[in-house]
Amino acid sequence: MFNKHSQRLAAVGSVCFVLALSACSKGETVGGGSTAPAAAGAAKADALSTTVDPAYTGPDSKNFTTLKEPSRKDGTSFKVGFLTLNGGQPVLTAMQKAAQAEVEKLGGQFIAKDASVDPQKQVSQMNELITAKVDVIIGHPVVSGALAPSVAEAKKAGIPFIAIGTPFDQTKAGVPGAVTAVVQGFDYIVYRTMKALSERHPGAAFATMGLALPVDQLTYMNARMQYWGEKFGLKFQGKVDAQNDTPSGYSPAASTILTKYPKTGIIVTYNDQSAVAAASVVAAAGKKIFVATPNSGQSIGRDALKAKRLDLVYRTPWEAMGTQSAIAAYDVVSKRNLPLPEIVNVPSYLVTAETADKAGWIG
Repeated sequence: MFNKHSQRLAAVGSVCFVLALSACSKGETVGGGSTAPAAAGAAKADALSTTVDPAYTGPDSKNFTTLKEPSRKDGTSFKVGFLTLNGGQPVLTAMQKAAQAEVEKLGGQFIAKDASVDPQKQVSQMNELITAKVDVIIGHPVVSGALAPSVAEAKKAGIPFIAIGTPFDQTKAGVPGAVTAVVQGFDYIVYRTMKALSERHPGAAFATMGLALPVDQLTYMNARMQYWGEKFGLKFQGKVDAQNDTPSGYSPAASTILTKYPKTGIIVTYNDQSAVAAASVVAAAGKKIFVATPNSGQSIGRDALKAKRLDLVYRTPWEAMGTQSAIAAYDVVSKRNLPLPEIVNVPSYLVTAETADKAGWIG
């Protein structure tokens, strides 16, 4: 059953795309550790604001509810099992560390398991945590369906499960049996990115870079890039897929965009690495094409912004997602602030060259 997914799962692990801030009227501490000023109305790309754009009415719009920092409750047993999708990825490690820090601050014990993008391994690790009688499990599923039976077993044992990074399409159900899901809001991050690009480059022609492997999250993200880009008056030229999730895949895809869609003025890619590679191809070709991604977080993104190789990025709130998942776990175990929201979307901010040094980065 799992072998047919192996290529797709490897892509998920390297893309790291599936996977504590409110849209308030005051400054908030945001995903990378910076303090974002508030914005009136729609958040601007130069403001590092986590304020949710009030004009947004997409599928993620009803789920921007941030969990408040809890106070410790004496006598609360708080033994947390944490299932990470791929500990070899810096952004996911940052998310795990943020969750661990919050758990330990609340007096809990933290047990981490790394699936290394292996669904069978993750199922075994889930069962190990059930046997260890943890109080709650936080999990970033490799394959949601593969983990569902173990989530049901955990529920029978009285162990609640909190999902991270799913559902990416919030019109559809997430992991069956999960008490809540902590997500970055996949549609919203694309909305913010494409809206900002349309404001900076009205009416520009744009193309997108996807991945040839059938990663559901990327398929959804690319479809929303086209949807929101066209909605904001940009002219969609087409999509070219990288044949693998490495520079040897990104660069040929970017070159193909330049030759196949010569009117392209903007290229939108799916992560830091693909954006930086596309920007290098554009620079080598001597073209004036703007490159952006709605899925950033690593310091290579900051460096490319400062060098004016990237136009803008959306800083995925990896650390804040980890913190929020730990707060959800404590709320469930201490039986406070229940019921939890079905989905907790964690908003973040856009970054440009002007704000790159003010944003927080991983690595």
